[in-house]
Amino acid sequence: MHSKISLSARYKINKISEVAKDQLSDFYKKTYYSRYKSLTSNWHWWYRVGYNEFEPLIVSIDNKIIGQAAYLPTDLNVSGNKVPAIWFVDYAILPEFKGKGLGKIMYKEWMKICPNQMAICSDDSLRVLKKFGWKDNLATKRLARPINALNFLPVVKNLKLNFVNKILRYLIKKKYNRNISINPYKINDNFKIINDSLKLKKNSKNNEFASIIRDEKWLNWRLMECPYKKDIYFFEYKNNFAIVHIFFNYVKRLNILYTYSTDEPQENELYFQIMNWAINNNIDLVWAINRNRELENVFPTIFNKPLKFAAWSFDEKILGVLKNGLLDLQGIDTDTDSCLYVDQL
Repeated sequence: MHSKISLSARYKINKISEVAKDQLSDFYKKTYYSRYKSLTSNWHWWYRVGYNEFEPLIVSIDNKIIGQAAYLPTDLNVSGNKVPAIWFVDYAILPEFKGKGLGKIMYKEWMKICPNQMAICSDDSLRVLKKFGWKDNLATKRLARPINALNFLPVVKNLKLNFVNKILRYLIKKKYNRNISINPYKINDNFKIINDSLKLKKNSKNNEFASIIRDEKWLNWRLMECPYKKDIYFFEYKNNFAIVHIFFNYVKRLNILYTYSTDEPQENELYFQIMNWAINNNIDLVWAINRNRELENVFPTIFNKPLKFAAWSFDEKILGVLKNGLLDLQGIDTDTDSCLYVDQL
């Protein structure tokens, strides 16, 4: 048994760059098994280490890693002003060390890192963060559209009832079928289009807003340096486009990371076009994060859930803006997509 007193006397906090690779690998294998190989090899990318000089914190006892408090640095546009911020991601403590007071210590160290902080929370983590003065917002939705629904049921999936899936897919296809169709392209060939379009994207007409700054440096990190870039694709429809991640995680998924549109009706049509392609290419699930209510025409409300966004800031004015959520928050902006990544065999 590890008492709170003995732990507080023995624990040590280091930056991730100060920890041996084999120790990280052993810890990630225990805490993030499905992607521990990529985390061990590419933690610089996963946590954008070096940007704004921020690094995840590693907690050790007797040269054994027992916990991690990781984050993603970014920049925010808050009512026209650029401010640094971090996303809280990949917080973990080994099971045998939970309930010993380490969590509170790690949260306090975490909150010293940057004056503006954000997280996508579970119910448990949101409850903890609220104790530290964080504000939450549920305006953004996590959207989902199962296509091959039976593939989500292990027993039924093993029976290989393909004819039932075909019937269900046919019924879904009737809703999303389009006379014209679009196809995805590799992200490499369309980076300039994405970068140029985001430069032209206008801010909110509201005087008080907060949004992620997706500049060229950010795009290079998020897309071009991504370890799974080969699985990221680009759809284009008229003057609108989408960036998607197609991969296998128990089922074949198409995660819509980001959409750029000139108006809401065209954004709706872009989503319908992507859904049509997904149905015709044996995708099991289409997923997105968006606060556009019109997209309920595309994604059945029964599968949609509020995204638990939370934020905190040393500056009360900034916190007053962040409590209203982020303008145009999408799947590309934090780890809501990347945490679903599974190491390739």
